[in-house]
Amino acid sequence: MTMITQLQSSLMQHKTRFDVLNHAASMTTREAARRAGVPPQQMAKPVILDDFQGHWLMAVVPASRHVDLEKLHKLTHRHWRLVREQDFGKRFANCETGAIPAVGNLFGLDTLVDQSLSEQPDIYVESGRHDELVHMSGTQYMALMPDAKSGRFSE
Repeated sequence: MTMITQLQSSLMQHKTRFDVLNHAASMTTREAARRAGVPPQQMAKPVILDDFQGHWLMAVVPASRHVDLEKLHKLTHRHWRLVREQDFGKRFANCETGAIPAVGNLFGLDTLVDQSLSEQPDIYVESGRHDELVHMSGTQYMALMPDAKSGRFSE
């Protein structure tokens, strides 16, 4: 099953209204937002982290921001480090490298969403491909991940 099929299945299961937006191929989330004409603060960028003990986390921030590891430490009481793409590729085998949907539960990952994203009326996520985005309301995005926590941890 391709990632877009898996993502669409999850969206339908949650009765999420969504649409797919095609754009010129891009290699970064910020570039995808620009090419699709999407405000970067509404583009959800997943950042994969580990806590030095084998526990992984998907931290989701707007494409216009970066994860602040110190803020994340204060919020979770754990030290985190960035996981390199070559180290997590197998876990996201149905995705093109760098085009992971910012929906951690699809991959069995705990997810933390930056508060600034949860305040957006619309959210866009990568589809698993470099040339399309999935668009939904901010409320529906948060409902898609009922176990996700939110907090302020980006800069």
